[in-house]
Formats: sequence, C-alpha cells, structure tokens
Amino acid sequence: MSFIGFVMKGFDFVFKRFPNYQSAPWMDVIGLKKGQLLLAQGQVLANLFWIESGILREYHQDGEGEFTNSFIFEGNYYLTGFYFGSHLRSSFTVEALEDCKIISFSMGFFQERDLDHQLVLDVFKEISMLKYQYNLQWKLINGKKLFLEKWESFKQAYPGLWIRIPQKHLATYFNVSPQYLSKLKTERKL
Repeated sequence: MSFIGFVMKGFDFVFKRFPNYQSAPWMDVIGLKKGQLLLAQGQVLANLFWIESGILREYHQDGEGEFTNSFIFEGNYYLTGFYFGSHLRSSFTVEALEDCKIISFSMGFFQERDLDHQLVLDVFKEISMLKYQYNLQWKLINGKKLFLEKWESFKQAYPGLWIRIPQKHLATYFNVSPQYLSKLKTERKL
C-alpha cells in the first residue's frame, strides 16, 4: 500500500515521528496457524495490525449464518477500531486462512501523556488515509451490480489471491452459493 509517494510497511512510520520512543514495548509479532483467530467477534479492539505474510478473513456471524466482509493479506494493514481508541468491540471475527505472521501495534501508545499532539494528529491522518484507501478498494469491488463484474474487479485488484481462498469463503464474500461458483468454474466463466 502506498501513501504520498512511498511504500508503507509495518509501523515504522509511527516511530519515525516519535524518535524518542522505542517500538519494543508497543509492538509484538504474532504467528497464527491456519484456522486460528486474530480477533473474536465482541473482543475489545486495542491493536492495529500489519500482515507480514498470509491471508485472513474478516467475517460476521449471527443467527442467520455468516458473511465474509473482507480478506486481509500480506502487505496490508488491519485497522478496524482505530477511530474509537480502544473503546469499541469487534463486530467481526478475523480468522487465518493460511499460516500468518502479523505485527501488532498497541493503540495504548497514543495515550502516552508527553506525545506531541500535532505529531499524533499527523499519524492519525496517515492511518486514516490508509484505512480509507483500503475500504475504498473493497467498496469499488462490491459496488458492482452483477456478480461477474464483482468477480473481475476482485481478480484485477488482487491477482492470484482468489486461488488461495477457499471457495466457501469466496461465496460468502460475494453473497452467492458455493454451488454457483462451482457451476461457473465448470462453465469456465471464472
């Protein structure tokens, strides 16, 4: 993901703004195995995440079943809850679809009393822009009316990603049945 002419990776951009702070107390490396949860629905959102490797699925589950909201994969951030400063509970469960390596960044960092408020605001603007760009990409895909248009947009935006995602999860993301996806694959329309 790029922002203002450079590629952002991890949370180094935060600590470049605050050189007097060490990243160690605020960051952690998480290894998830396929099927493990990064977040559970209802869990307090206290961290931001950078996906170093792997794919995660963000989904919501209720009495009527589940739907996949998005897929998060290597080289991207997962920033849900950022705007609410650790006071919000997750509406989604986030599950590893592959073994993953994730960098976790505690939002408690921004509650440090002696931080320069202007610098905090600048970092919040950068994080907001990242979140906006990510959400916009998913909305552009889901804004298409026909399934095949959504499918083509998804494949263009994320080449090769669909091959790594189980068909049942693609089906809940596109709001179609797994059987429909199988039929289209058989007819070579996918």
